[in-house]
Amino acid sequence: IAPDYNASSIHADEWINPRPGTDAALALSAVQVIVAEGLHDQSYIIEQTDLPFLVRKDGGRFLRGSDLLADGSEETFYVWDSRRRKVERAPATGAHPEGTLEWGEIEPALSGSWTVESESGEQFDVETVFARLERLLNKEYRPESAEKIIGVSADTIRRFARAFASAPSALILSQYGSCKFYHTDLLQRAQILL
Repeated sequence: IAPDYNASSIHADEWINPRPGTDAALALSAVQVIVAEGLHDQSYIIEQTDLPFLVRKDGGRFLRGSDLLADGSEETFYVWDSRRRKVERAPATGAHPEGTLEWGEIEPALSGSWTVESESGEQFDVETVFARLERLLNKEYRPESAEKIIGVSADTIRRFARAFASAPSALILSQYGSCKFYHTDLLQRAQILL
């Protein structure tokens, strides 16, 4: 993937040439395909990311211990436990006594929205980060919309996304060079999300 047909591109099985500066849109469009077609590894995402964490709908802030408990910590985050059908503290956040990332008996929901109640009776509408991400991807980054930004056909974006998702291993080369420019940290985040 490079805008120019260069010394590396000539050796590739397929050359995808997005308009310069549209790499993030390409990555997010590929993620949209992977999520929409169910090509993602749900157990990996639950284990290794914050995508199952709950976010308040009234501002997009993580649901925190300070929202639910009078003496709750700003550093404690929550997930929805699918098995118990209630909000549960995420391991290793805040002053969690186990200090481990293992979920134990908790079965975090990756997607969904609920209403949770604090100990004082205040209610919050929440959703998972993944649900929020999925909505954004479907609204802004479907391949048919993204092709206008990227200059690469929707069919090529889908073919790339499917091949990337099905590869036994994949590597995105990202280095300091792209981080020298304004907001290119977001480019790298989009690539990491992919």
